This record gives sequence, structure tokens and C-alpha cells, in this order.
Amino acid sequence: MKKSQLLVLDQVQKSFKRDKQDLLVLDGLSFSLDKNEIVAVLGKSGSGKSTMLRVASGLTLPNHGDVLAFGEQVEGPVPGVSMVFQNFALMPWLTVLQNVELGLEAMGVGREERQVRALKAID
Repeated sequence: MKKSQLLVLDQVQKSFKRDKQDLLVLDGLSFSLDKNEIVAVLGKSGSGKSTMLRVASGLTLPNHGDVLAFGEQVEGPVPGVSMVFQNFALMPWLTVLQNVELGLEAMGVGREERQVRALKAID
């Protein structure tokens, strides 16, 4: 991994069980993202774009291959990496502030710090 690389996917394979069969979604995907680079991922519905992003961010792990973020092997959610989903994922029973605080709460950030950081993000 070069110093300028933020993200590397090397020969990534990801499949899911569907009706007792393996559904291969990513097969031998290799990709890298360098600092100061802007990339758009395009493809038809069901082509694996969201799966690739979930693997890259550590929200799901590949069946095979390597994923490195900031020079470290990805083995779970990557600190400092966020993903904006195409559909709203708001909890309707929570306030806007509570929804913004949700990710920080999951990371174990204390209540006062969560509120300060969430209000700053909202501003």
C-alpha cells in the first residue's frame, strides 16, 4: 500500500446465501482510492455498488480478499468513515438531535460530548 492510498480492495469476493445457494455479488474486485481523489461508482441496480461500499467501510466483511483503510486491515467498522444511505434511516421516535447522536452513542461517546458534537454537525 502506497502512502497516498486511503483505501485498497484487493481481489475482494463477497457472496450471500440466498435460497440455500451462494449469490456471488463481488468477484475479484480490486480498487484503490488515493488522497485528494474523487471517485464516482456507477452501475445498474443490483450490480454490487452498495455491497462494495459496505465492505470498504467494514460494515460487512468479504468472503475472500483484502481490504485496507488508512494502511490497516479492515476487520470491522472503520473509525472516521461514514456512509450515507440512499434511503432515510432516521428513527422516527427520536428527535433530530438524537438521530445525529446515534452513531456517536454506538461508539461509546459520553452524553455531553455527543450533544456538543451533534449540535456542531447540525450547525
